[in-house]
Amino acid sequence: MSSLNKQYLTYLAKYPLLTKSITAGVFSGLNEIVSSSITNEFKESVVFGKYKVKHFFTQKLLTMIIYGSLIATPISHNLYYIINNKLFVGALTTKGKILKILTSLLTVTPILSACFVSWIALINNYKLKTDKEFDIGLEAKKIVAIVKAGLKKGYKAVLKSSLVTSFFSLIVAQAFIPPELWVVFFNLVYFVLGTYQNTKLKKLQKQQRLQQQKKDEEKKLG
Repeated sequence: MSSLNKQYLTYLAKYPLLTKSITAGVFSGLNEIVSSSITNEFKESVVFGKYKVKHFFTQKLLTMIIYGSLIATPISHNLYYIINNKLFVGALTTKGKILKILTSLLTVTPILSACFVSWIALINNYKLKTDKEFDIGLEAKKIVAIVKAGLKKGYKAVLKSSLVTSFFSLIVAQAFIPPELWVVFFNLVYFVLGTYQNTKLKKLQKQQRLQQQKKDEEKKLG
């Protein structure tokens, strides 16, 4: 385990963004598989012409991997680079360390929380039209409406859990975790947090879809 961690840290130092992107992509994929299992959102496919098989290899799984590796990671990587190399450089006093943590919690965490909620809302509620009636303006409005609704319903809860988890994780890491294991520790922490948040959002949005379907049916009958 120690040798694997050492090798991982070597790659992280040599190829920071690429290593982080691959790691985040893997964890985001696992996140989607676990949350889909908990919320019972399987895809059913027919194999050999007659056997129905339930599985997790869906478009949502691919989009979550894309989110973790190509969206969340570059954003966090560059924001933390600015914080660590532009705003807080060199040896820091206790006050400086506290200010650095607060800066991270008040900038990076809210931005990533907003991105996460928006992405989950889109992959759960938006379907791209591919027919001749496709209207880019109409689709853009639809995307904006879905993102706004998702942020309104889920952003506060996700931000709150992210802030609390980040704060206590930093305290635990500084007190009990060797610095060389911080990367692995935070990857595991945010995997658990992301899975919890994804599951909660899936349940909420599933409930909203059912309520909307019920309203649509009542309108047709009325």
